[in-house]
Amino acid sequence: MNQKKGTDIYLEYVPILKKWHIALAINSYQLLIFALVMISFWWISSNFLLGPIYFQIIVSFLAILPFAYVTKKADKLRKKYREKYGNLAFQHMDLWILIYTVPLGAASLYFPILLKTDYFLPSIINLKQHFITTNIFPYYSAIPIGIILIIIGVKIRKPSGGFDYDIDSYIYLIFPEKSRKVEGGIYRYIRHPRYLGRFFLVMGIGALANNIIALIVAFIHFLSYFFLIWVEDNELIDRFGESFRKHKKEVPALIPKYGNWRKFIKLVFTGKD
Repeated sequence: MNQKKGTDIYLEYVPILKKWHIALAINSYQLLIFALVMISFWWISSNFLLGPIYFQIIVSFLAILPFAYVTKKADKLRKKYREKYGNLAFQHMDLWILIYTVPLGAASLYFPILLKTDYFLPSIINLKQHFITTNIFPYYSAIPIGIILIIIGVKIRKPSGGFDYDIDSYIYLIFPEKSRKVEGGIYRYIRHPRYLGRFFLVMGIGALANNIIALIVAFIHFLSYFFLIWVEDNELIDRFGESFRKHKKEVPALIPKYGNWRKFIKLVFTGKD
């Protein structure tokens, strides 16, 4: 029997999204938030030299704080929402606590490209003249470097070892009895490949922008995930007990052990271990 896709499982727990007009309204709401945040990024970056850095700190941490909160308070929220809503517990938590984080996270991820300062198209933001806003590389090297980093990020996120959208959407914080451990594939080498992949993605976008301030802003986006890693690991220990504690001791969070580098790289680029 074929295993259900993560998106199908997600829709079982959030059935309201099966109604196209509800899904359209929610997606429109998220798109509006994304646009407003990007416009705010544009205005602040156009008027204040260090504005992008300060605003990125705010937005990137606002994007992950709800995830950190529901993970840290999983027991309390599970009891509250399941007693009140039963099988629709996750739907209510998802819609009221987590739904705005998607556009904030997307804005934080893609914002560095607004800071681009070279090559074929006019700059989106007129950055003030400063050493942190000048080009690092000529465009003919910045573009391939950025694209290569983005490809690596996508490749790292792809070999999931069983990780799918249902796990990514935090369903099993509310229904832990339905959860499954993910320790196969790339998870044999690092515990949080999706966050490592996100590092390469955002740094690739920063490289395309081709200046120091864009790379700083990109790195800030990634830094916010260190806090999330700590919170998630503790929750997984609570959920799976000694088996995950042992997995945590044996498997690094983001960087494979030296002896596993060749296997890790082969798995990332070929999908074969």
